[in-house]
Amino acid sequence: MKASVKIFIASLFVFGATSNAFCAKPLKIKVSHDAFVQGGETANQPLGATKAARLRIGKSTGNDKYSRTTYLQFNLKKVENFESVDLNLCVKVYKSKEDASAKFQLQVYNCDDTKWKETSITFNTKPEQGELLATQSIGVTEKNEWVKISLPADVIKKQIKKSKKGKLTLVLYNADFNKTAAEIISKERQWTNGTPANKEAYLEFQ
Repeated sequence: MKASVKIFIASLFVFGATSNAFCAKPLKIKVSHDAFVQGGETANQPLGATKAARLRIGKSTGNDKYSRTTYLQFNLKKVENFESVDLNLCVKVYKSKEDASAKFQLQVYNCDDTKWKETSITFNTKPEQGELLATQSIGVTEKNEWVKISLPADVIKKQIKKSKKGKLTLVLYNADFNKTAAEIISKERQWTNGTPANKEAYLEFQ
């Protein structure tokens, strides 16, 4: 009888510890630098502080004025143990004039370069992307909507260790161009009354 009681108490302890782990709130880290770069006549122009406060993606493999790639940088010094990572983006997808049902193809890459700044990065100075972390098909939307993209936790951990300052760069890319385009709200976006929109990209660790 005593053995059964001990087993029951031990089971409660394990269940309680497990429940606490699952109930722990995820850690959210907002983007610290965000910018998009664009080819063509703006290839030497920094676009990270535009009044529209938007980040564009589309036809990333090209080099003309419609070729756009977005860069996100996160400060992850305070991030320690985690099992999962989700990238959250507030995205609007513009439909293709040729095929209204076409979905936007988004690729997320890592990048070893964490020294770039949103006020100076350009199409001609942009760092090259590294390993492909995720791909996501996003349908056309009437307005910006939140999209969650799962990233490989083991790769993110390695990238954090590589950076002496605990920074992480993610590259938002469109390699499979099908005449659709995407726009993401930047951290600089404000509402008409001047208050911050608070719709910037963030990472969620669990």
